[in-house]
Amino acid sequence: MYGFLDGVRIVELGHILLAPYATQWLGDFGADIVKVEAPEGDYYRNLGLAREPGMTAQWMGVNRNKRSIVLDLKQPEGQETLLAMVRKADVLVHNMRVPAIERLGLGYEAVRAVNQRIVYAAAIGFGQDGPYADFPAFDDLIQSWCGLAEANGRVMGAPAFVPLVVADIITALVLGQALLAAIFRQARTGKGCYIETPMFETMVSMMLNQHLNGHAYRPSLEGLGYSRVMSPFRKPAATRDGHISHGVYKYDQWQKFLAAAGRQDLLNGPLMSDARTMLVNFPRLYEIMATEILPTRTTAEWRRIFNELSIPCAPLNSLDDLLQDPHLEAVGLIEDYEHPTRGAMRQVRNPVTAREVETRADRSPPELGQDGIAVLRDYGLQGAAIEGLVARGVVRLPASERAP
Repeated sequence: MYGFLDGVRIVELGHILLAPYATQWLGDFGADIVKVEAPEGDYYRNLGLAREPGMTAQWMGVNRNKRSIVLDLKQPEGQETLLAMVRKADVLVHNMRVPAIERLGLGYEAVRAVNQRIVYAAAIGFGQDGPYADFPAFDDLIQSWCGLAEANGRVMGAPAFVPLVVADIITALVLGQALLAAIFRQARTGKGCYIETPMFETMVSMMLNQHLNGHAYRPSLEGLGYSRVMSPFRKPAATRDGHISHGVYKYDQWQKFLAAAGRQDLLNGPLMSDARTMLVNFPRLYEIMATEILPTRTTAEWRRIFNELSIPCAPLNSLDDLLQDPHLEAVGLIEDYEHPTRGAMRQVRNPVTAREVETRADRSPPELGQDGIAVLRDYGLQGAAIEGLVARGVVRLPASERAP
């Protein structure tokens, strides 16, 4: 954990992946993240593999460097307790549907009424000014809605999702950037703000950044879609004994590659008459490369040729390969650690490396509600008040923790 955000207090009403992944980055950077969970816990705690219920690998992967408190927000006292915490917080983050959080009395105006300097971030499915505002959203739906699944279909032959919850992850990273900007402004001016990060608009912005293409001009020049990345042959290519990925991209790279491959017919032919012609013919060049040229030699032979030509290339790694990759081992990206209650564990550390910054050990992903008493004390509640909240079931503690 780095000390970039030491002293910043963030209350997270997050579930599944979107908000929790965004706040984990800020926790990795030193912010104090308090994860507020319902009595049954974040649903993600039970998705995926786990030694025991409540702490799956997926959940632990996005909830380190946080503290957990269980608050029953369906009770008025739970809502009042959260607002008492918000008075002392810098940021509130949620990924609930807006009508749902409004029903709990925790919408932006209600929170701002108790803390004018709060940064209030809503990670939602759709922007609240459009007709889809109240529609439910999760990753598969957004991949379909934003055009990603259909674009995959043009390449793969049938619409397909990316085998990664990419809409959640990308939106989480955008949310994290917005939060850092808002925290910086708050530190300079003392002012809070409302941030809305909708999944649909975020993913459409990513898709059309690449594929608006000729429609960026008025009137439009050509159709939608960047032809190079839409080619069905832009993928790991089969060699004589395996696969290889390559970075033959620029005109001079194509010239060097075709000369080394002995394809003077292409080098001097109409597909390569100049750089502009090459760009237009990317799909056909990729097809010839994948079907006629690369299958003629082994992966090792092509890697040697690409390296001699100073053209980037890569092997086709499997997920298993990543656990033994020599570079990842050298930089320690995948690390072993001892969880205080779950024993020997492995995690993927934050990929950022910083120097001349304060560091301290990561906080392990928390058990459900394990930090309830400490959090309430840190946010200004005292013994008798805490006892009452626990007694009335507003705050739930794990069996191992006693009320004060």
